[in-house]
Amino acid sequence: MARVLLQILLLFVILYPFQALAEFQRERVAFDMGPEAYSRGMGLYMQHCAACHGLKYFRGPDAQEGIPPGLDPESAQTAFGVVPPDLTLMASARGKGLKGAEYIYDLLTTYYIADGEIRNRAFAEETQTEGAIAMPPPIPMDDPGLPEKARDIAAFLYLVSEPSLEDRSSLGPWVLGFMALITAVLYVLNRYTWKEQKRKLRG
Repeated sequence: MARVLLQILLLFVILYPFQALAEFQRERVAFDMGPEAYSRGMGLYMQHCAACHGLKYFRGPDAQEGIPPGLDPESAQTAFGVVPPDLTLMASARGKGLKGAEYIYDLLTTYYIADGEIRNRAFAEETQTEGAIAMPPPIPMDDPGLPEKARDIAAFLYLVSEPSLEDRSSLGPWVLGFMALITAVLYVLNRYTWKEQKRKLRG
């Protein structure tokens, strides 16, 4: 029984990276999580989003205490009818993995006007409503660079919500290698132990 369990564990360790890669490849939008895209996303966020939304828990070289919204809550309430939410954890709150980034991308790129009212398809699917949304399009709907800008902002907000992503990614191969080594050692030890026990029983 122990031998079977060890073989299953070894198989899991070998196949897990391929499964994780397959899940990553199933994501709909190809996000660039590199340093240049991060800088572009932050610049676009400051240009299109920071007037209303804050990043309370974001920490950076020039933002040791987060980034407050440009509008105070009372003014935002008067202008939009609601206080815009803080976006620090928005990507994590909207789904596992890159699902949250995909939602932000969809939200920024699916605005339309119906019956003279601003609506949004992603918001409609999320809230199961007709999509009437208080937030006007942060990026103009006719901006030819809308998809690229939305992708960079979504990637930036995803990285803001996952500040340890780079550390985890670099640590992952070492953890898997350690697990594989431990599994192999335990497997050999198990075989040696039972081989000795069987020899004593026969002897």
